[in-house]
Amino acid sequence: MTSKQTITYAALSALCFVSSTSFAKINDDIDLSGYIMLDYNKLDTSLLEGKYDSSDSESTSEIRRARLSFKSDISKGWKSKFQLGFADGETEIKDAYLEYSGWEFADLTIGQQKEGFGLEKLTSSRKLLMLERSMISEAFSPGRSLGISLSGDIASVNWQLGYYEPDEDEATSAIIGRVAWVPWQQNTNLLHLGIAFSERQYDGNEFRVNEPLEVYTADSLIEGDKINADSLSQQGAELLWLKNRFTMMAEWQQAQVTSIEKSTNDYEGGYLQFGYQLSGGYRKYKNAKLGASSEPGWELNGRYSLLKLKQENQDAKTYSLGVNYTVNKNIKFMADYIKANYYEAGGTITSGNAISLRLQYSF
Repeated sequence: MTSKQTITYAALSALCFVSSTSFAKINDDIDLSGYIMLDYNKLDTSLLEGKYDSSDSESTSEIRRARLSFKSDISKGWKSKFQLGFADGETEIKDAYLEYSGWEFADLTIGQQKEGFGLEKLTSSRKLLMLERSMISEAFSPGRSLGISLSGDIASVNWQLGYYEPDEDEATSAIIGRVAWVPWQQNTNLLHLGIAFSERQYDGNEFRVNEPLEVYTADSLIEGDKINADSLSQQGAELLWLKNRFTMMAEWQQAQVTSIEKSTNDYEGGYLQFGYQLSGGYRKYKNAKLGASSEPGWELNGRYSLLKLKQENQDAKTYSLGVNYTVNKNIKFMADYIKANYYEAGGTITSGNAISLRLQYSF
């Protein structure tokens, strides 16, 4: 039996065990929620492959994301979550896990879940400052995988450690660890400092950086070497400062990919972004993650983002400004302006601008 099968059977066995004692409660106490994001993008065609010198523009509209979630308190100490995701004409299981919180020292999570790496990646897409995550977060911060994790709090320190079996076409196994420390907190104002690591085994599977410049409907202009990878080692540092209406958030990540021939490719990048609540309120914070605005109203945002592919001699930078308007807990509007630059061998290959708009409805 493979370790991935073992994790799956453990999750199903635990679910069957707790379900047998509380079937009626599951039927009566399921929390149903979800959201849908409708996007419109207008971008310079210079952000599309083969059109670097073009001065035209094109527009697209789409359902960027849709989610449907089922949560339940199954029995004492046990919770479950099942989430379906709809995007790009496909349906997939996003979350499917059980969580046990009956121990004092840690919570146990078994099943399909977010890997604990990257402050921005761990922030829900509904609560991001900008429409899209930064290039480094999309390129290297892991998403969801089948696995087992432990997490807990010790005084002002939040920690998480997990073992995962990602998609079979990607890494075959991964160990993730994250520690977040809040050295200063006064009411809702605080400073968050975090570090994380990821050690992933690829066993010859292909690895490649292939990212657009923070515009979802743009082409993936940042295209690294195709590598038959043996392993990937990654480290990240996080900073989050909340001061009344002001939010500042930054990360730096570096990664080294080792091929089966034992050659290495190095990558690094990061971002600095801010948000300011024009209508009052503040950004919430819980369990070492950034939350939503506390009050309806306007929020002004900005970001500088960088991604470097050292051996491929490629660089990309973006500068973004955005404004969000939260009507209530159900409806939110977002608008971003993005200026993107792509460099190779120290020279500018292309640059372009984009405007992205979003209507977000949650229930």
